[in-house]
Amino acid sequence: EQPLPETVEVMDDIVCEFISRLTEQVVVLSERRGKKGKLATEDLLFLVRKHPKMYFRAKELIRMDKEIKKANKISDTIDALGKAPAGGAAQT
Repeated sequence: EQPLPETVEVMDDIVCEFISRLTEQVVVLSERRGKKGKLATEDLLFLVRKHPKMYFRAKELIRMDKEIKKANKISDTIDALGKAPAGGAAQT
């Protein structure tokens, strides 16, 4: 059964407010550390450190992001090698 539209709207408001406040706190913490204009994942992890579920989920998402970036870089390298001419002759 689908949730009521009002329920979805309230949950959306709650989640957006939570993310906004957390982001504001990360900005303040980053500025205190002299990282004005740049948010650091360490600052986010510091803020959620007392909430084990959030902390470990954030750590997992950060780890997955690094793996995805690494895989994309490898894929781009493989693609570039496949398109590069080998020994001066174009590959088909």
